Amino acid sequence: MRLTQTAEYALRVMALLAANPPDKPVRARDLSEETGIPLHYLSKIMRRLVAAGLLNSQKGHGGGFVLARPLSEIYFSDVLKAVNYDTEPSTCVFGWEECSEDKPCPLHFFWRDLKEYFSQWAEQHTLEEVKQYLLQNEHG
Repeated sequence: MRLTQTAEYALRVMALLAANPPDKPVRARDLSEETGIPLHYLSKIMRRLVAAGLLNSQKGHGGGFVLARPLSEIYFSDVLKAVNYDTEPSTCVFGWEECSEDKPCPLHFFWRDLKEYFSQWAEQHTLEEVKQYLLQNEHG
């Protein structure tokens, strides 16, 4: 199972913001430099995250992006949905033209179970956990 580049970047940005003080706006340019995400691409991702209600955008001097909700209320699934990440593959992972519950390839049911597990996992874990991990491993 692979994340799209957009989904990976969105998670990277949100993890960085999780480590930042919640009331301190971070400029897109600074996020771009810190994450290595091209500014133009990052701007598109940030618009999606704002539209999804995960971030607030503050304009003007001292402006930037801040989290719109507490970290404990932002799930990995929220971030993935904001950038239209779908765990459903567009093609059969075995390469068959027709693959379904009725005509499954040898990997169909295993892949289905993996997608279900990943979806459940993403709905259970929050950015608060990312922050706690960062705090615990900051000095180790």
